[in-house]
Amino acid sequence: MSYNNDHPRTKLNNELQKMYGPSAPDHLRWETYSQGPPNALTWYATVYIDDMNHGHASSNTVGGAQDSAAQTAYNYLKRERSSRR
Repeated sequence: MSYNNDHPRTKLNNELQKMYGPSAPDHLRWETYSQGPPNALTWYATVYIDDMNHGHASSNTVGGAQDSAAQTAYNYLKRERSSRR
């Protein structure tokens, strides 16, 4: 298995590790659910950091929805960090 630093969930995890160190998983929560007929599900994912919604997305796969939500959260965290400098 190859390691890809560009994967949205990996980037989000790495950013959270910078912020919180080893307790990063304690600050992250996911909610996922699906809607629609079994042959055409739409998956929804929301990522919470410290119980604040930092990203939500939908996709035809749960992983795709999580990736898009993670990218949104990552982009938000990066903007926040750069504005503090």
